[in-house]
Order: sequence, then C-alpha cells, then structure tokens
Amino acid sequence: MLIAVLTAVYLSTAGPLSLIHADDAAGAVSGEVAADQQRATTALAQSVATSASSVADDLQIAASSGVFDTADDAALLTRLGETYPDWRGTAVYDPGKNKVLAAHGEPVPVETLRGVAVVKLTLRPVARAGAAPLVLTAFPLGGARAGRLLVVSAALRETTGDLDKTARQQVRVVTTDGAVLHSLGTAVPEQDTAARELLTRAATAAGAGQSGVLTGDAGGEPARPTAPVVSYAPVTSGAIGGSLGLSVVSLSRVPVEPVPARWPGLIPAAALLGLASAGFLLLRRAVVAPIRRLRTDALAIAAGVLAERVRQSRIREVNRVTTAVERYRAKLRRRKPAARVRPLFSARFVIVVVSLALLGWSGAVAATLGRQHAEVSPALLSEHGVRVARSADTLRRSLVEGLTDLRSLARLAAGKQPDQVRGMLGQLADSESRFRSVYVADAQGGVVLQAGRESLREPGKLPTGEGLRQHNTSGRVPVVYAFTPLPGSANTLVGEYDVPRMAELLGSAGGRVRVVDEGKRTIADTEGYLAFAPLTDPALIQNVEAAQSGKDARETTSASLVAAQRLSAEGTTASLKWVVVAEQPIGSLGLADNTVRAGARVAALLVAVVALLLFGWHLLIVVRPLRRVGDAAARIAAGDTGDVVYPQRHDEIGTIASCVEICRQALAEGADRLGEVRRPAGAATDKTELFQRVRREAGPRRAKARAAQQEPAPARKPARTDHRDRGESGPPRDERRREPAAGPRRRPPVRTQQVPAPQSRTQNPPPARALTAEEQARRDYLRWLDEAGV
Repeated sequence: MLIAVLTAVYLSTAGPLSLIHADDAAGAVSGEVAADQQRATTALAQSVATSASSVADDLQIAASSGVFDTADDAALLTRLGETYPDWRGTAVYDPGKNKVLAAHGEPVPVETLRGVAVVKLTLRPVARAGAAPLVLTAFPLGGARAGRLLVVSAALRETTGDLDKTARQQVRVVTTDGAVLHSLGTAVPEQDTAARELLTRAATAAGAGQSGVLTGDAGGEPARPTAPVVSYAPVTSGAIGGSLGLSVVSLSRVPVEPVPARWPGLIPAAALLGLASAGFLLLRRAVVAPIRRLRTDALAIAAGVLAERVRQSRIREVNRVTTAVERYRAKLRRRKPAARVRPLFSARFVIVVVSLALLGWSGAVAATLGRQHAEVSPALLSEHGVRVARSADTLRRSLVEGLTDLRSLARLAAGKQPDQVRGMLGQLADSESRFRSVYVADAQGGVVLQAGRESLREPGKLPTGEGLRQHNTSGRVPVVYAFTPLPGSANTLVGEYDVPRMAELLGSAGGRVRVVDEGKRTIADTEGYLAFAPLTDPALIQNVEAAQSGKDARETTSASLVAAQRLSAEGTTASLKWVVVAEQPIGSLGLADNTVRAGARVAALLVAVVALLLFGWHLLIVVRPLRRVGDAAARIAAGDTGDVVYPQRHDEIGTIASCVEICRQALAEGADRLGEVRRPAGAATDKTELFQRVRREAGPRRAKARAAQQEPAPARKPARTDHRDRGESGPPRDERRREPAAGPRRRPPVRTQQVPAPQSRTQNPPPARALTAEEQARRDYLRWLDEAGV
C-alpha cells in the first residue's frame, strides 16, 4: 500500500510538489540542459588552463636543451622568439633593480610582477582592452643570471568559435576578486539585474574554487520564454600545481518549455492498491484464519476438553492436521470420528496466486511506463550538436598543438648533441600527456633516439615534410603520429599520440563519442571498444556521411540523439579525414518523461521484491512448518506414537505441534496425560519405548517393601500455575487430575526420560520414632527404584 501511494504521487511529469505548488508546471529549465552547460564551462576552463600553462611547458623543455647557456641576453631572447613564434614578447627582468635588462617582441608588462616574490614558475593574468588577456609566465633563471627572471607574455586562446549564438551566450574570464579580465559573446544589458546578480554570485563561488550552475526565473517573450543559466568553473592546472587565479563564467538563455502536469501513475497505483487489499484478505481468510481455528481446537483437545469436534478446513495442509486431531479426540473418547472434509486447494497455491498477481503488476508497469520514450525538444538537439562541435574543435587543437611542440623541439635540437636531444625528448614526453612516445627516426624510419613508451609504428620510411598521419587501418591499437624534419639533418622528429588521451578530450560532449576515419572505422571511443571496429548503426552511418560532405549532421532517433562533426576541412588535420560522431541516449536526459520512467521502474522493482519476500516468508514460516506438523500428526493418527513431535517455532504452528505431542502422549499412556504436561521435554530425536513390567517373586523383604509402599501418603498440593503456563507452547493447565490421597497406585509402564519425571510415588509421613538401620536401607532402596523409574 505504501508503494501504491508512492506510485501515485511520484510518477508525475510535474513532480510530486505540483500538488502543493500548482505553478511548478508552468515551465522550468531541464536538468539535462543545466548539466550540459556545466560540462561545457568546465571543458572551457580546462582549455584556458591548457593555453595558460603551455608556455610553462615550453620553458621547461627549453631549459633542458641548454639554450640558457649563452651569456648574451639578447641572443637568448632572439633564439627563444624564433623557436616559439606564438609568444607575444619576452624579457629578462631584474626584480631587485626593477629593471628590464633585455626584451624581444611586444613590450612585456613586467610591472605586474613588482613586489611578487617569484621563487618558482609563476603565472599572472593581465587584462587588455578589447583583446584576449595576456598571461605572464615568470621563470627564475640560474647560473650567472641567478636572481633574474625570464618573463614571457602569451595570449589566452580565443573561444569565440565555441559560443552558441542562438542562446545569446556570453563567456567571462574573471579573477578571484570578481574583476572581469575578458568577455566574449552577447553583452548583458544594464537593466537585466537578474542575470547580472547570477553572474556576480557565480564569480564569487568560482573564486572560492567551486564549480556549479545557477538558474534564474523564466522571462522574455510570452510565446517563447527563456531563463538565464549561469555556469562557472575555476581554472586550474597541474603544471603549476593549483589554481591560476582565474575562473570561467558562462551565461546562456535557455528556452523554457512548459511541462503539462500529467499523472500516469494513478491507474497503476489504484490497481496495486486493489491487489494489495485482495491479497491481504485472501491470505487472512485462506491461510491465517484456518491455522488459528486449528490452534484453538488443538488447545482444547490437549487440555482434555473432548466434547467438541475439531473444525475442519478446506486448506490441504491445515486439513491434514485437523483430521488427525479429530481422530485423536475420537480415540480418546472411544467414539467414531467426524466425517472428513475433502480439501479444495493448498496454502502454497494461495501464496503463489498472490505473489504472481504482484509480479504481474510489476511486469505490466515495467513494460508500459517503464519503457516509454520521452519527447526531445529542438533546443536539446541543437545543444547536443554544439557540444559535439566543441569536442571536435578541442581534439583538433590538441593535435595541432602537438605538431607545434614538435616543431619547437626540432628548432631547439638543431646542432645539439644526441645526449642533449635525448633530454629534450624525455622532457616533452613527460610534460605533454598527449604523446605516448617521442623519438628521432632516420631516413629509413628506424628509431635513433626515443623517450616515453615503445614505438608502435612499424619500421618504414616516413613521409616527407611535416604533418599528421594515421599509420594503420587494422591491428590492435590505432597509431596516429605527428612528424617534422630536424633542421640540418636527414632525421625526422616523430611523436605518437596517446589514443586514450584523445578519447578523454571528447568527454564534454556527453553520451558516447567516437572518432572514425574515412572508412567509418573506430579510432577512439569514450567507452570500451575494439580498434577499427566499423559502425553498424544506420543512423550513425548516415550522419557520418553527411558530416564528411560538409552538411549539418544532427538527428533524433527513437532512442538517442545523434550528431556528427567533421574534424577539419582544411589545415594539417584535414589529411586525417576524421569525423567525430556522438550519440546520447534519450533515457539519460533529465526530462520529465524520463523521471516518470525511472520512477515506474523503481516501483516495479520494489513490488517484485515484496512479492518474492511474500512468497519466501509464507513458504518458510507457514507452509513448510505446517507440513512437518501434518506429517507427524498423520503418523501418530496411523498408530506410530514412538517419535516425539518437537515444537520448532514459537508461534501458532509451534503451539499446534505441542498439542499434537500431548495427544501423542495421551494415546500412548492414557487420557490422564491430557492437561498434565505443559511442554514436552527431551530432544526431537529421542524415542519413547514401552517395556513390559518385570515381575518378581514375593519374599519377606519384598512384602515388607510393598507394605511400606502402600502406607497412606499425604494429599498432593494443587498444581501451581504461574506466568510460564500462559505461553504459546501447549494447552493451559486449568485443571489437573489429582491422585487419591491414600491407597495403592498402579505403577505406570516404564518409559525413558522424555517427559518431566513424575513426583516420587513413595510418600512417607514423618517418622514417629527413629528408624533402624534395616528400615533406613529399605527406604533408600525404594527411593532409588523410584528415581530410576523402575
């Protein structure tokens, strides 16, 4: 019944709170859209961190090349400027004298470093009016230049191509104190106080090192309302060991589509409520009530009330016990038993019917509400396509930057000794995670110097010039490499890309993202895959072909969103002819219908678990113990009274078992046993055996012993009743049968210590005189006989 209430309230498109707040169904930003904005902002922050720390990686490689060995500062800066043409400007700065000793390229704003103690590689952002901010990288020099700094200025990577113009997106790069270094995209109007407040809150949270998303109220045109969504993330880099003091804040205006309030869980909840009520009543009437009636009748028989007949039952397990107990009653009264009632069905059948009814409800809900598909709006499909385009651009930039790093290393390695080149190769392989192996190959393609892991490229002559190549179209691992010639040598510098690292760059697109070549073979995948496995889904193949021809490739299928983007149409990456294709299951989107589907599956699973527990509980706790008692009762009714019936449970069935045991003793020893024994003693494996009386010849000592045994005994005290006599293990001890106060008693048949030992049958009054030794020995002997049960 609780699950039925949960199903009725939780399974709604507007949420369970719509019963209280009716305006909740007016429209809200989809959780999936908010999550997409957060993933995009986090990826953008990581891209900014990579761009900001690229100079730091280059400086570490340059330091290992020996380029700082020259004493001429101007020559040093000229060499670095030729090696790294992307640097805007370089300068040798003496912070002690606050003086620039040498400079190259654009002026470097070294005043930003005044008063800053630079003891290790340090980054400082610098704002520029109307342009992307600069990042100053201060590198402490050593040797003869100890105490001086090499300061490099480089611009952060532009992100204009990553913006979604349809959502009027704006991206801000802010400092920890909230100052805006740079902004791109649609400007925020002054009168839009709600959006500006969200941006301020996001900048404060990002400055504290937090990441998240904030959603404002819907507004704008009534026909097409939108809501501001602000996502934020700090810019951190492992190259410098922490935060760069920057944050990325993104603002987008997401269309809000009203979600009509629907309650598809009302009908399943009503059906489950009916099944629960019917099942409860059926179990009570068909299983519980007959067992309790049997318990009442069995208690009466065990207490010695033999006048009333045992009420029969139509349940097979209960009927077997009632028939046996009725035969006990008839035998003890020496009357003919009542006519047996024929059973109709088994208790296990009733339990199976109730369990199957609940399992049927679970299957019906899982097959209907649990499998329905949600409708996807065009805004979600457009957002999915934008994310795929961003992922493709991220991969393209990573490949191009890898080739740029090889070019810079080749310039530094010109005229160097092999040992120096080996050190630079190791520095590049360690600092750049995009490469798995960096090596120098000779004119025939053989490896001369190598750093990182072992090369996977098969030996062979390399192409002329420089560029990017896919080495194989089959095999265990795809081999993709960048190559550039070494100046003044016939050798070539090669860097093999790490394919798993390439797949990690695609994770911001969401769903499963794959990179395929022109033969539609898989090169990289964000999920487990086989190298060069061909695409088999027709929707994926169709969108890849559209992307290869330069067309818009976005589609919504019955189960997923599909989008494809060509890696590049021109440039160095165009030779790869790769396509990035992504599919995101609709079921993973945070849509209202998906929430209903997930809730329906949870409800179906809970009811299935309850049905299995119901079946297992009643089978183990009711049916099987009742059948064991029935087997024992039928055996006793057939005349086998040797085995003890042991009550294994402290419940109604245990009480019935105790009553059957008392009846067994009464059948074996006489009706006097009824009401005598509260609960049987001994183990269930013990047997009661009847022995014939041993007759002895009468002699003088035996006659005297018999005469002493027949002496009058004091009246027995009434049987004590206490709280232990009110348990569930046997009939109440209402009236005990008392033995006569005087006169000889017939000795009962000998039996083992299976039931509590009766009181001593030798009741001697207090002696009026002192006993002789012979009399005392006689009494001790008789007491021993009583204790031995003889």
